[in-house]
Amino acid sequence: MKRVLLLALSVLAVCSCAGNKNNTPNIELHSEADLAGLRVAAPAGTSYELGLSSRNDIVLQTFNSESDVLQALINGKVDVIVNDEVVYNSVIRKDNGIKIAMLGEETFPTGFMFRKEDRYLAQAMDAVQQRMVVDGSMQSLKEFWLTDVYAEVGTYVHIPDESTGKPLRVATCSMSAPLAFQVNGDWYGLEIDILRQLGNALNRPLEIKAYEPASGILAVKTGQADVLCGCIFITPERKQEFIFSEPYHYYRPAYFVVDNEATIDHDGSLLAWMKNSIRRNLIAEGRWKYITNGLLKTIKITLLSILFGSLMGAVIYNMSRSRRKWMRSFAHIYNSFIDGIPDLVLLLIMFYVVFASTGISSDAVAIISFAMFFAASACGIYRSSLDAVPPGQMQAGLALGFTRTQSFMHIVLPQALRHGLPLFKAQCITLLKGTAIVGYIAIQDLTRAGDMIRSRTFDALIPLLVVTVLYFLLAWLLGLLLNLASSKIKVL
Repeated sequence: MKRVLLLALSVLAVCSCAGNKNNTPNIELHSEADLAGLRVAAPAGTSYELGLSSRNDIVLQTFNSESDVLQALINGKVDVIVNDEVVYNSVIRKDNGIKIAMLGEETFPTGFMFRKEDRYLAQAMDAVQQRMVVDGSMQSLKEFWLTDVYAEVGTYVHIPDESTGKPLRVATCSMSAPLAFQVNGDWYGLEIDILRQLGNALNRPLEIKAYEPASGILAVKTGQADVLCGCIFITPERKQEFIFSEPYHYYRPAYFVVDNEATIDHDGSLLAWMKNSIRRNLIAEGRWKYITNGLLKTIKITLLSILFGSLMGAVIYNMSRSRRKWMRSFAHIYNSFIDGIPDLVLLLIMFYVVFASTGISSDAVAIISFAMFFAASACGIYRSSLDAVPPGQMQAGLALGFTRTQSFMHIVLPQALRHGLPLFKAQCITLLKGTAIVGYIAIQDLTRAGDMIRSRTFDALIPLLVVTVLYFLLAWLLGLLLNLASSKIKVL
């Protein structure tokens, strides 16, 4: 196993290094008309994607994060990527061998998004921004965050958060510097500092959660969040549904390409490169804590979903065998409905519709959603397992003087468990892997932890490898425990 693991690591590392060796010709861009015939990538849900989607002379690809967009360029999947000019700073460009080919011809006003019902928050934000412009603090923040000074300094401070009132719930669509990012569990960035000024003015501490772009907009729309940030462009379409603060900055798009003249230092040997990559992805800034916290969150959601889903499945199974027609109909409709929709769709419906205004935590919504899915599967497992036991077994128990309950518990159930545990184990592992989607409702699980590390390091190998190994170990341990339980079952 050790040799196989070392071989797999070596192959993955070599492939990762090879991905940085660019064999594509130099791409020169002088205007956006030069994009014709090229493969272009942009972050999903941005104005860049919207603007490029109308062009028929390019091949457009979209990705959910800045790190995925960058990896697509490094690995030769696309020729050009477009993003905010400040996202990939000079250090990131040097480390990944990319450069700015040109800046866009248009600037985009950027502000903070609020619900129309929270107009007072937008007005308070406008007042805060005006004060910051007058006292010079806005310009000082921009000079630090938007000019690569923060990348050269390497250490960060933020405006003190001294408020004690009701939390101001912030949804951010960015986990990357310089707008909004985490270091050792604390949030930094230009937009975070501006929002902290708002929080101090309102005596409301910030409660920040990271969302996918579309999910972040839904979070504000449904009242799960009070304000959305993350380089949110102010567009006429969005202003029809939301209210915005005054723009705090006008961003320009930058078009990035591979710099064939750049040299990327991998510290000589493969081993040295691996050590440096592990240090950068796991040790620096205590990033391993994201993994451990995400691992615990995944375990918690998985185990509680299995527990409650098993109990719900038993109830649904009994309803399906009830003499009452409405109970049988309900069980049939429930199973058909759950079997016919994807996990992610149900999770989003539960979070943004059913429990939108209840104040229930994201963890609780995830557990309820996955328990509902598991209940439908458990009901089918109970049915197939119990049907596999011949009816004569119950009759034999009754003939020996056992009650119906004793016959079921001591004769039928052990046999049914032996039939059903393999199916139950497979479903538990499926549930474990399915929890990887909870990041869509701002839960920092194991998968999301890897995404957060990649958003800081823009390195895919180590974070994804660690997450993969941990999911494998969790699935193996879960299967091992269920196998041990199966071996303890003795049939009378």
